[in-house]
Amino acid sequence: MSDKTPFEVISDYCKTEEKNTVVRDLAYSIYRQQYESLTKDAGTNQTSIDAIQKTLLSKGNLVAHVRSAEDVLKRQFQNDLKPIQSKATKDSFWLSVGSGIVSNILYSLLLIIIFVIAKDQLGTWLSALIEQKP
Repeated sequence: MSDKTPFEVISDYCKTEEKNTVVRDLAYSIYRQQYESLTKDAGTNQTSIDAIQKTLLSKGNLVAHVRSAEDVLKRQFQNDLKPIQSKATKDSFWLSVGSGIVSNILYSLLLIIIFVIAKDQLGTWLSALIEQKP
């Protein structure tokens, strides 16, 4: 094998393919799981272990590890997003409509109250403005 550790090989591949660290770590985890599963069956034969490691770190398997990691992340993201989207589309729409209606009614009532209370004040102010015009 080379001087690099399996993590470094996967990390270098992810850097060249511009994958983020989450994908890199998950791809390494997938590699590690496959490596442990295959080496458990191979026993302690170092030649077999080296062959397994070389095979798992080949270009095709690196692509497969990264794609598997991206698929897992995509599925997890979509599963976590589904309840939020369904709740957001139903509940928040009607909450927004209701709060808009209530706020417009309260604003209108507030303006009516202000004009009723201050109509004498506004009348004297407007008449003073009219009288000041030459």
